[in-house]
Amino acid sequence: MIDKIRDYKIIKKIGEGGMGTVYLASDTMLERNVAIKVLNSLLTMDSQFTDRFRHEAKVQASLIHPNIVTLYNYFREGDNYCMVMEYVEGDTLKQLITNTGPLPEQKVVWLLNQILEAVGYAHKKGIIHRDIKPSNILLTGDNTAKILDFGIAKILQDKGLTKTGTKMGTIYYMSPEQIKAVKDIDHRTDIYSIGVTLYEMLSGRIPFNVDTDSDFEIMNEIVTGEIKDPREYYPHISDWLVDILFASVHKDRTKRIQNTDEFTKRLLSKEGKAAVMGTADKTIIEEPKAEIKEPKKTVPPPPAVQTKPEPVKTLKPVKPRSSNKKILLFGGIGLIAVVIIYLVAASNSGPD
Repeated sequence: MIDKIRDYKIIKKIGEGGMGTVYLASDTMLERNVAIKVLNSLLTMDSQFTDRFRHEAKVQASLIHPNIVTLYNYFREGDNYCMVMEYVEGDTLKQLITNTGPLPEQKVVWLLNQILEAVGYAHKKGIIHRDIKPSNILLTGDNTAKILDFGIAKILQDKGLTKTGTKMGTIYYMSPEQIKAVKDIDHRTDIYSIGVTLYEMLSGRIPFNVDTDSDFEIMNEIVTGEIKDPREYYPHISDWLVDILFASVHKDRTKRIQNTDEFTKRLLSKEGKAAVMGTADKTIIEEPKAEIKEPKKTVPPPPAVQTKPEPVKTLKPVKPRSSNKKILLFGGIGLIAVVIIYLVAASNSGPD
């Protein structure tokens, strides 16, 4: 294993593919961990492969998005062609599915929305990935999805890097038109691959026969066979997600979901938003609306109850009237007493 390349100290090998090996390395200058992809030494003498590798670097460098692995540097060191990339600590989506089986719909919607945002961003720049699959999607600790390996991506205006008949994508995730080597492959091939990825997230398995080692049989099934309902493998999948799934993997690309915007719109429908909230029950969304409207009906009555005339009712005039009667009563008695005394005195003072 390589010990050091320029200012990068190799820590360990973390991945290997047909085009090269990926290492975890330490950037001794910036003091951060990075991932370094080194082109397979057996391919360095093939100018087409080195051109493809350089092309991968240019494509990756043009993609600045939170859901796409960032390219930091590209260089040639002796016989080694190297790409220095953002190191994402976490498992791939493939590893997650292998370890847990079918994913909760809440998580499916959350991750798929991020994948669509990243791929849609690339499509708007004229770039198609052509190898979307769970093993090319990294997941961080906070469930952020990051797509890697745009190395076999095709810029629409750039032609000629792929040999005729060479199958670039992983077979299980390739679209029918990709298998048939249609010349004008476009962004809808990524829609198909995302659909197969969705199938795997929902059911825990790929939709095609995995008991055969024959690439021909698998390719024939993709082109001519029918995809089974994922509920045959995992019955607890919502109808609306199954509808989206089949719309994304139609063999005829003109009848397929046409772009990531349409895909996202369907995904984030009322059911999709409810799934992100933690449930696909429509009533959970409708109930808050009723609760918001209800206070508007009950707020007006309180002012009518707490009216100003109320204090007047409590100031009963009974007490003032009662005291006046008492004054008049005692006043009258006193007057009578005075009259009686006067009359008695008058009678006593008269002649004998």
